[in-house]
Amino acid sequence: MGEIKIPGIIHQEPLLVAAGVSKLSKVEFARIPGSALLKEPQNFWDENFIANEARMLAGATHPRIRQIMAYDAASHHLFLRYIEALTLNELVLAGVTRKEPGRTLKILQCVAETVADIHAGILCEQPIVHNDLKSMNVLVPAARPAEAILIDFSHSYFSGQLPPFIADKNQNPVGTAKYMSPEKWAGDYTNGFKSDVFAFGVMAYYAHTGRHPFDGDNARLEQQIREVTPPSPIQAGFDVPRIISAAIMACLEKKPEKRPAMENVAWSYAEAASLGS
Repeated sequence: MGEIKIPGIIHQEPLLVAAGVSKLSKVEFARIPGSALLKEPQNFWDENFIANEARMLAGATHPRIRQIMAYDAASHHLFLRYIEALTLNELVLAGVTRKEPGRTLKILQCVAETVADIHAGILCEQPIVHNDLKSMNVLVPAARPAEAILIDFSHSYFSGQLPPFIADKNQNPVGTAKYMSPEKWAGDYTNGFKSDVFAFGVMAYYAHTGRHPFDGDNARLEQQIREVTPPSPIQAGFDVPRIISAAIMACLEKKPEKRPAMENVAWSYAEAASLGS
């Protein structure tokens, strides 16, 4: 992206967010109304990921993706649109997703449709693999409580253009490890779209039940994800529409070729949401 002049910051408020390792702040600019989210490196390796997110978002205009405002390549300071919102993870922990199942269907419909769109390259420069789908990377805006905004494209890549620094990463936060597909645990990143589908299945299972389908330390997570099929939400005793329970379990198939395309998952959620409204 071209060089953009960044106005002076008149206020900066650090944000304590239990996701990722980059430093986040809410900032206000002189002569520009509203606020921005500033993402800056906390460790030297963050620079690659912040630069990668700036590159991915430079050509993305999808309204359900957090938009880039500016990027300073010299300091690796990335300015993003600030959104008053809770994460999907916060809604799950507060019990909201189980208390309001109709709202949960619509939120996940938004997520599924957005992922289907980026996989197809709709309102994006090229088809995108998100590569870090999880409940912490979905914002539910306070002003639109049944919608969702997809965030954190630091690990994303254009289809067929996987940067080495992403595949070579040796350590993963536990929150991310829970969403990793079996093939990614084996070091295979060639099925990026289908790995996103698997991660969506984990996210949806968690949102509908309040439980992750796989849990434990990293060694146990890897064993479960590669070898164990969890009970479906219905088998586990949760009141989830059958079409949704089936869609989630299809997303969690061990072999990527057996998982549905995100467009089909989005259709299932749209159908269930329409029946529930």
